[in-house]
Amino acid sequence: MIILQTQNEVRVALADKKKLALIPTMGNLHDGHISLIEHAKNYADKIIVSIFVNPIQFNSKNDLKNYPRTLSRDISILRDLGIDILFNPTDKEMYPSKPLLNYKLPSLATQLCGAKRAGHFEGVITVIEKLFDLFKPDHVFFGKKDYQQLMLIKKFILDKRYKITLHPIETVREDNSLALSSRNNLLRPQSKVTASTLYKTLKDTIKDLKKTNNINQAELSAIKKLTSLGWHVDYVEIRRQTDLLKPTTNDKNLVILGAAYFEDVRLIDNIEFCTDDTKCL
Repeated sequence: MIILQTQNEVRVALADKKKLALIPTMGNLHDGHISLIEHAKNYADKIIVSIFVNPIQFNSKNDLKNYPRTLSRDISILRDLGIDILFNPTDKEMYPSKPLLNYKLPSLATQLCGAKRAGHFEGVITVIEKLFDLFKPDHVFFGKKDYQQLMLIKKFILDKRYKITLHPIETVREDNSLALSSRNNLLRPQSKVTASTLYKTLKDTIKDLKKTNNINQAELSAIKKLTSLGWHVDYVEIRRQTDLLKPTTNDKNLVILGAAYFEDVRLIDNIEFCTDDTKCL
């Protein structure tokens, strides 16, 4: 594995470009990231992992400061996995001047997580555009845990006509069903038991919805339940899987998404489901 820190180093290293897979991360690697890497091995000659804690996608200075950083451990993991290239740039290398995104994000970027984190997705797409233009990958891999981010990147690839295949990878979970996230490391060990109730509540809400067929009632009940368990809820919403728009009565393939704080740690999760199991795609 070679470690590159500048864009010029990348251009030299990829002069004999082969079929490339890119996995963008912010480090503090866990089994969710490893799952992305293992999937990538089936599609590419070279696998590139980027580790860059992107400052412009944080809307809180404390959140940026507290984000877990474990570079030495991450390097060891990537070496053991046989990664070809680790790209670990500095902030100045990625943003030598004020970042400018010449792309108009869809209205979805201001909903759900975007409604609570102003500028977040603009920061995400800005760094993704830089990485795509630099590496020109054939394949990219993203986890479904960040469902809204996945949808926005998918649309970005289509709008910009990148010749990139996006692979959505299923969420990896801890034994108690808590979705793996670098932010989980900010929780006290005993708090992870309660943190797993986010997933359980979303799962129970799907069951309630199938009984009542009332989306608003199901969403409100989920929020009330999470609040009673000590969560500060940003949202619980049920949307269409294809585009994350609000569903109509004819939509069957849905996803429930939730974002909430537990002990000042913001966690997100989602579950894809079908209202009529006989019509699931």
